Amino acid sequence: MKRLTSIFLALLLAGLMCTGALAAGSVEIVRAFVYDGTLYTYITMEGIEKSVTKAEARLGGQTFPSSDRLETVRQAGAPVTWLLLVDNSTSMPAFRQETEDFAQSLVQSGGENTRFILATFGDAFTVRAEDVSPEELSGEMEKIPFDERVTRLHTAISQGLDYFEGLPRQRSELRCMVVLSDGVQYDPAGGIPYEELLERVGASDVILHSVGLGDDREALDSMGRLAEASGGIHQVIGEVTAEAAGTVLAEDSGKLFVTSFDLSGLTTEGGTERVSVIFAAGSELVCRAEAQMELPKLTEEGGTGADVQPSVLLPESPAQSPNGTGGGPASPTDSPTAPPVVLLIGGIAATAAVIIAAAVLLLRRKQRVPAVSGPAIREEQRGIYMRLELVRGELAGGQSQQELELRDDLMIGADPACNIVVQDGSAAPRQARLFSMEGAVYVEALDTSGAAQVNGEELQGTRRLRSGDEITAGDTVICLKF
Repeated sequence: MKRLTSIFLALLLAGLMCTGALAAGSVEIVRAFVYDGTLYTYITMEGIEKSVTKAEARLGGQTFPSSDRLETVRQAGAPVTWLLLVDNSTSMPAFRQETEDFAQSLVQSGGENTRFILATFGDAFTVRAEDVSPEELSGEMEKIPFDERVTRLHTAISQGLDYFEGLPRQRSELRCMVVLSDGVQYDPAGGIPYEELLERVGASDVILHSVGLGDDREALDSMGRLAEASGGIHQVIGEVTAEAAGTVLAEDSGKLFVTSFDLSGLTTEGGTERVSVIFAAGSELVCRAEAQMELPKLTEEGGTGADVQPSVLLPESPAQSPNGTGGGPASPTDSPTAPPVVLLIGGIAATAAVIIAAAVLLLRRKQRVPAVSGPAIREEQRGIYMRLELVRGELAGGQSQQELELRDDLMIGADPACNIVVQDGSAAPRQARLFSMEGAVYVEALDTSGAAQVNGEELQGTRRLRSGDEITAGDTVICLKF
């Protein structure tokens, strides 16, 4: 009995330690929606050091594996659409330069696959230009007349969401609406109630951000609460510059992780469901995130039964912006971890399972029941997706980018049989090899000439890599992102 008690206490301690390890990272579902039978999720991750090789979504009592790689918006080249909703009332002319500087900064930091829509509001919501190219946005901003005497702020935000949600979607497209206003609401007709609007922005598949102008603190705080309810960022010009505000929004959106799940086989009449997304490194759980979302009606084939854009309700404890109201850098503690109750319950459940398994094992031994032997079942693990970008030099075929999956060793060198073929004449036939071990990526020097480097430092033996590290082989430099 003493032996059993000791084992119980040891396993309980191990389980609690495991729970603490899970809490060290932070993961949050920012947006999730179903389009054409596919679940798309946009997720923030912080403090997750292991390389994720597997993702699953649990929905409606079923499990669906990811149908593509877990990548950031920038890595995946996912389309991003920005709707700039500019207050053009008579209180705004003094802020014309700030609105134009913000738009220019957003363009410069937005990256590829970005498009813009420009709309204004005063007495009415008005779309001024659709599918505006980055080069044309500044010119369109200069044309805005600040001459409206009525400011139907709340109504305009709701109408902006109606317009945005009614547009044809580009599959995984990330949709963001930015309100640029002094936050003053003047609507003689009453407009949409504020509490109703808070609920609306939280349930939309559009992320609402706000850029406050002026010094009416009460009005700006009210506008900021709308952005926070949507999981967006609220920034006030004066606390940050207009240029910094644009950069923060573009970079924050580009860092979101996106992945998708094919819902074929899921049949539902629609309604509110809880979705849980689990990430693993091989067979080891790395992190999980949960959120309530509104499902559309799904047929047996996984398609939607109606042309409805479903949306996500944010988790019960919405994440604060990683950059905060002031737009400055954040520490891991600025963004909440995965819901602590979920982590605690998961840790206790895992501990209980181990304890029960141990008790069963002891009882079987006591009863002298022989163990049944058989072949071990090994789960097929996915490789680690990597994107190669050429920094300097020449690769085979004139490639500047290459997509790789690190399952077996990948060779770098001048030999045409290598996976990454360097063609500058100074690399060894086999300069280095890439391999994975326990979910991490490593590089090993195969040539003793010292021509292989990592981030400008000579590579001797083996070194662990991080996403964004640069490897030199001969005179060619490549950057690996994973």
